Amino acid sequence: MAITLNNGFKMPVVGLGVWRVEGKEMRDVIINAIKIGYRHFDCAADYKNEAEVGEALAEAFRTGLVKSRRIFLLPQSLKKLRIDFLDLYLVHFPVATKHLGVGDTGSALDEDGVLEIDTTISLETTWHAMEDLVSMGLVRSIGISNYDIFLTRDCLAYSKVKPAVNQIETHPYFQRDSLVKFCQKHGICVTAHTPLGGALANTEWFGTVSCLDDPVLQGLAAKYKRTVAQIVLRWGIQRGTVVIPKTSKLERLEENYKVSDFELSKEDMDVIKSLDKKYRTNQPAKFWGIDLFA
Repeated sequence: MAITLNNGFKMPVVGLGVWRVEGKEMRDVIINAIKIGYRHFDCAADYKNEAEVGEALAEAFRTGLVKSRRIFLLPQSLKKLRIDFLDLYLVHFPVATKHLGVGDTGSALDEDGVLEIDTTISLETTWHAMEDLVSMGLVRSIGISNYDIFLTRDCLAYSKVKPAVNQIETHPYFQRDSLVKFCQKHGICVTAHTPLGGALANTEWFGTVSCLDDPVLQGLAAKYKRTVAQIVLRWGIQRGTVVIPKTSKLERLEENYKVSDFELSKEDMDVIKSLDKKYRTNQPAKFWGIDLFA
């Protein structure tokens, strides 16, 4: 299954996020995912595992497991990923931070452990630099991430190349229906990061509650003879979003990918819609010492 972006390029609706996948696991995760059918991988320089992703992809291309341009990537480094251009390049977060030097993907924190924000660089400046990458042939599509309605509207106002994607946290407990509908109305594909509500990982990292434990969703899983994760991912796809769940376990890779052979009824979609708690599970303030969503 694929969705057509506003520039005509297609993006698979189910992808694999590699945040928190450790280097030693990466080879098996990427190779197994490709064998299962994944052709969409969500990467970022900040994850500090691009080199390992590149090594795994190089092996897949070298052995003929897949042709290179059949892989849809959302990364930050061509060199580490061993590719010539990116399918999609995103502004990871709507803020400019202190530059630590070429190749340094860390976050600059002040003496109080608070993220050092550069107030001299506007989001418009950043976006026009992104547009330059398109004209240079280094990127096919560009997009935004973690933008709300206000910031998305502003980007539409000053953009020469329209953002193709807005990647945001959204799941049954954090549905953000107005933002999703605003983006879709203006031709911007919404990609759901943390589409399973963080599951175990965000519970461990941020102390948040996972929607996978919700009894209503568990009841729907029993009704459709699916896992709760499959119900949640299918819900995300049926509301017109792309989903990029993260896992390093083979059985979960297979489970998360097998969501195209069933459909939730309108009544059950409405049931899930009623579960919204406006509950964010991914909290960058844990690392940055400041709540940029405040």
